[in-house]
Amino acid sequence: MIYFGCDYYPEQWSQWLDEGEERWESDARLMVEAGLNTVRLAEFAWGQLEPAKDHFDFGWLDRAVAVLGRHGLQVVMCTPTPAPPPWLTAAHPEILQVDARGYRKGPGTRREACANQPVYRERSRIVVEKIAERYANNPHVIGWQTDNEFGCGDTARCYCDECTNGFRHWLQARHGDLEMLNQNWGTAFWGELYTEWTQIPLPTPSAAERNPSHLLDFNRFSSDTWTAYHNDQIETLRRLCPNHFVTHNLMFFFADINHYDLSRKLDFVSWDNYDFHGATPGLVAAAHDHTWGVLERNFWVMEQQAGPINWSVYNPLPGPNFVRLKTYQGIGHGADGIVYFRWRQALGGSEQYHSGLLDYAGRKTMGYAEAKQIGEELQLLAPKLEGTRPVADVAILLDYDSRWALQLQPHNRLLRMDPPNDFMLKNPALRMDREDEPDEKYMTGRAWIAWPFLAPYLALWEANIPAAIVSPDSDLSQYKVVCAPFLKVIRPEVADNMRRFVEGGGTLIAGPRAGFKDEHNRLFNEPQPGRISDLFGSTVRYFDSLAPERENELRWTRAITRMGPQSPIGLWAEILEPEEGTQIIATYTEDWYAGSAAITYKEHEGGGKAVYVGCMGGPMLYHTLFDWLLPEHKIFPLMPSLPGVEICARVAEDGRRVLFLLNHTSKTQHLSLLTPVEDVLSGDRFDRSIVLQPGEVRVIEEKTKNRE
Repeated sequence: MIYFGCDYYPEQWSQWLDEGEERWESDARLMVEAGLNTVRLAEFAWGQLEPAKDHFDFGWLDRAVAVLGRHGLQVVMCTPTPAPPPWLTAAHPEILQVDARGYRKGPGTRREACANQPVYRERSRIVVEKIAERYANNPHVIGWQTDNEFGCGDTARCYCDECTNGFRHWLQARHGDLEMLNQNWGTAFWGELYTEWTQIPLPTPSAAERNPSHLLDFNRFSSDTWTAYHNDQIETLRRLCPNHFVTHNLMFFFADINHYDLSRKLDFVSWDNYDFHGATPGLVAAAHDHTWGVLERNFWVMEQQAGPINWSVYNPLPGPNFVRLKTYQGIGHGADGIVYFRWRQALGGSEQYHSGLLDYAGRKTMGYAEAKQIGEELQLLAPKLEGTRPVADVAILLDYDSRWALQLQPHNRLLRMDPPNDFMLKNPALRMDREDEPDEKYMTGRAWIAWPFLAPYLALWEANIPAAIVSPDSDLSQYKVVCAPFLKVIRPEVADNMRRFVEGGGTLIAGPRAGFKDEHNRLFNEPQPGRISDLFGSTVRYFDSLAPERENELRWTRAITRMGPQSPIGLWAEILEPEEGTQIIATYTEDWYAGSAAITYKEHEGGGKAVYVGCMGGPMLYHTLFDWLLPEHKIFPLMPSLPGVEICARVAEDGRRVLFLLNHTSKTQHLSLLTPVEDVLSGDRFDRSIVLQPGEVRVIEEKTKNRE
């Protein structure tokens, strides 16, 4: 089934409205009227559930669950730990986080507590046990969301005394002894040799740059801290609620916590999907596919935007079809649950401008009307989605060590993965949009080019070729082509995994700065790409960091289909030295290194291939590579591509496919067809072409997979 619901805060409405709990009944009726079947509860209700130390009040939540259950609604219960109650922060101010400059953060918000503080850990354990015991056997509760958005609000890292001590113990466990730590960190530089563990500080602001090995380990420690805190909750829920699922709601490509580690013990992953300023349909698709790739299984969208939000730069009102388009995009990429945030716009608190399915006056919004339409359509669609999942022959590797290392030492500030700027919008070598696309609603160019790992994904997305975004530790044998766009840090296990993939006949594509550093964030004493140089048959002799006003061009040495003989690049250029037997695919045309190798290609016994891309050219560069490489692996688009029209698919074990056709543009689009089709949602039939109105969704079912 597709779980279809909303995020509900009954405790808020009993405080804000004179009708109090009577409102819960009418809310539940309206939810069922919209076709909803699931409700999320209690993520920030610690203060209501435990208004004083060891004094628990579950009566109001019992009544709310009973009302929802009486209307046939299933409940996803939350552990309320992201918002410690005032009595706790007042009695124990030491649990509040300390920022990098030594200032203790204030209470009265959310996510203000430090996961290394013993009191916070103990009180979290107690409240999780109490709520789990209370609802373990409640017939209306089906599962749990742990906490809420770990790391949100710049809270992944804390600099308190407990974190200082915890970091030193973590380092001791990781490195063994100080001699090894000094060696791994290269502390002979600037004479920072440590002779006592107590000498090692947290990386607070300093007179000059911190040791990058020190910084990377602190990022790892902070991520491990929240993972350990999270695992405590998961283990409690497994022990007390063995028949319930457990999930957590991640954020959009959040970089501060390793999501693979954080999610390893969950049943499935969820994420919160909001159309912030700078988001594009391709980026949202990538976030869906990475959420699937964290555990390589179907997921939920635990917070799906249902109207305007309150926290981004401009926060416009989404127009008609927005909610329906975003909902089906998520389902098409593997979401088995869609939960709208929120049921009704809040009357008080910090999110008053954040709309929901109902507005602040209790009126139905456009989101409600579209949700109701979807609820009706899911009666037809959900049975066809049973046992289906996204299937991809191409994988993109996203590595958190490499992300952290790149942020710590970008060597070009535009590679820090910060929001876009005017240069990114104007530079033709780096734009993430299609230059031939006149519809600004589809791609505004604000595609966060500073996230360089997304260039190959967006090229595939534009071509309607499915891709997974997975860990470099994944089983790569299930894919035919693997891209490692910015795998800067290469651990031995990852190098071995990539080597097995190529030896097994796969095609590996590495991007610039690949293999530049080891697991301790040090340079190798051998030419880049270090541990994996033998795979590519070429090494990096020099690298050039390009300022915004500088560009270069590639001259392709192979026949190409999409771009002509030359294409622009920017930001980063590596001059490669291929060994004998390695082919040069593209050379530079400008600057003193004109004519030098920019992209190389090596074939291996067993049919494996390795391509090294030493430059950044945005998705168009990867279009050229994929046009050449993918047909050799019999990888073809789901359907012919039109700019701004997304095609995604869910596939059953027998090869049956359910295709989602999503028009992200403001124009009517016509897709050519090889065979007649019928829209599952409307029953409309199409013979030679299928019509998509602006913002429209069509879903078609193929009994057997089309063969190109």
